[in-house]
Amino acid sequence: MEAILLAGGLGTRLHKVTGDCYPKSLAEVDGRPFIHYVVQYLASMGVNRFIFAVSHHAQMIVDSIQNEFPDLDVDFSFEDQPLGTGGAIKQALNHVKGKRVLVVNSDSFMEFSLAQFIEFAEDKESNLSIVCTQVEDVSRFGAADVSEQGLLLKFFEKGRQGSGYINSGIYLIDKNHPKLASLTGKFSFENELLSNKEVPVFAIKNKGLFFDIGTPDDYESAQMLLNTYNNAVRNGKEL
Repeated sequence: MEAILLAGGLGTRLHKVTGDCYPKSLAEVDGRPFIHYVVQYLASMGVNRFIFAVSHHAQMIVDSIQNEFPDLDVDFSFEDQPLGTGGAIKQALNHVKGKRVLVVNSDSFMEFSLAQFIEFAEDKESNLSIVCTQVEDVSRFGAADVSEQGLLLKFFEKGRQGSGYINSGIYLIDKNHPKLASLTGKFSFENELLSNKEVPVFAIKNKGLFFDIGTPDDYESAQMLLNTYNNAVRNGKEL
């Protein structure tokens, strides 16, 4: 199984905490760069090849990954200029050897079953599947509307209140997705593929631990959550 990790974000909102001296995915949480947790977790579920889509401070990510995971099968997709989520994914697909690939944001962490996700996508014969995770408050994320059959119907804008399901930033995409051929340069994956009605998108619902480091408040919360998660893993417990 191959995975593309999106690690090219500028992380502007996090600069109050980290400054602009290193990329957001290398921000340390509980003593380690955040992206290391993501890589380690995916590897534990059977991902054995990683493509890192990098842009901002790219060489720092290259060095960090190669030093921490010297035996990992890795490749890097370098953006000369920001390509947006869609452009970054499309360029990184040139490095993918198989038919389909897992795509993951490197600034968020979520517990999920990769085996169940793959089975779900195969059952739906889907060109693009997404993991939607349940959160207590969807107001800052925007909510996902998913049918009983698992079809992604639409995304609601930020501002809705209460619990619900959101886009976790984890996808399974066919390398030859029919919509990709017509898209070039910088474009939004969310707008052009997830919200496009021409090719159905299927969503599996998940209730695992989820958090990101997108803002200073999120970053502080992640320190606590990952510490708790790491202690649980060390003690063989489930959260």
